[in-house]
Amino acid sequence: MWTYNSANALEKSLPSIENAIESENVCHRIAVDGGSVDESRTILNRYGWTVKAAQRKGIPHQANEALAMVDTQFFAAFEHDIILNPKWFERTSRMIGSDDRTGAAQGLRLYAGSKTMQAFEEWMYRAKRIPIWSFSIDNTLFRTEAVKQAGGFPVEDPASADTILRKNLFKLGYRWLTDNTLLSGHYRKNFLEQFKHQVKSLELARYYWSSSPETSSVPRRFISLLGGNPKHVLNMALQSRMLRVPLAWYTLRLQRGLYLALARDTKTVKPVPMDDWYLTNFLRAVAISGKSLGGAGADREVDRFHSADRMCMWCGQRAEFVYSVPEGWENILPKLHPGIGPTFFACSDFHAGKIADKIFKDAFDYVAPSPPK
Repeated sequence: MWTYNSANALEKSLPSIENAIESENVCHRIAVDGGSVDESRTILNRYGWTVKAAQRKGIPHQANEALAMVDTQFFAAFEHDIILNPKWFERTSRMIGSDDRTGAAQGLRLYAGSKTMQAFEEWMYRAKRIPIWSFSIDNTLFRTEAVKQAGGFPVEDPASADTILRKNLFKLGYRWLTDNTLLSGHYRKNFLEQFKHQVKSLELARYYWSSSPETSSVPRRFISLLGGNPKHVLNMALQSRMLRVPLAWYTLRLQRGLYLALARDTKTVKPVPMDDWYLTNFLRAVAISGKSLGGAGADREVDRFHSADRMCMWCGQRAEFVYSVPEGWENILPKLHPGIGPTFFACSDFHAGKIADKIFKDAFDYVAPSPPK
């Protein structure tokens, strides 16, 4: 765990961790503190945590100092403001133990404490606007060898240590699984605390992550300043029955939009790193699913089922094959153009690969198969 002036949050976080992880599954409780001047260290000691003063303040630096003290096959990483789900260890340990190539397993955390922030994320979760692959390093069970092979927690951008670490693990062939039904809390005492946290994160970040930097146009920035689709804000307010929700939402969005619109020579726009390991496996699964629509080798059931005019969805020529989006990738939402579904037509394996690649990249910025049951 990494901490800094965390007394208020620790009083909620530490009991939840103790409740979720039985003592026989704990070898060490290590906290690296960034120089707290409140009661953080006293509270940690009271709950049996070994507290080390950080040599350098900052999440990735403090996390790496804790990592250097780990001597077990797996370790759990927590931020000081996590209120852990009681089933967290039971389910993440099963996920990470599913095979040796799973480098990280976690649940999803939604805001707790601030009713306003809760209203935002609870609506987004119910509306499925939080991707099932969402990830972070603050409620995560890691395979120690994998993280060390990846070079530890990246320090190049304090606000993006999770993004860069996940990319590095994928390059090594490891999986990062998220069970988005395993909900924990992300404590924020009030809305002002979240506002200050967002300002700090924007200041610390060296990168603005974007899936399509070249399409960051003036209209898109203007829409962002307006807070996105007003229908969503109205739904949040109605479902939460809180009139302050629209004001709070637009305040946060305006703050972020104005900040990102400022010219900052020290900031760099970087494309979101794609998960190439998963892309390769997705393309392979699509290729294997290919079946001929005609000729001696045709699959009669498939050919009979698809009686519509068959055109290749890449070039528009007459299709010769039908392919399927593989099962178990339920966060792949085909968006090539209206009408594409769980199956699609192509004139060749080459064009099928082009279509599958676009489906993958249009679905989400990051893609992972569903966690094992």
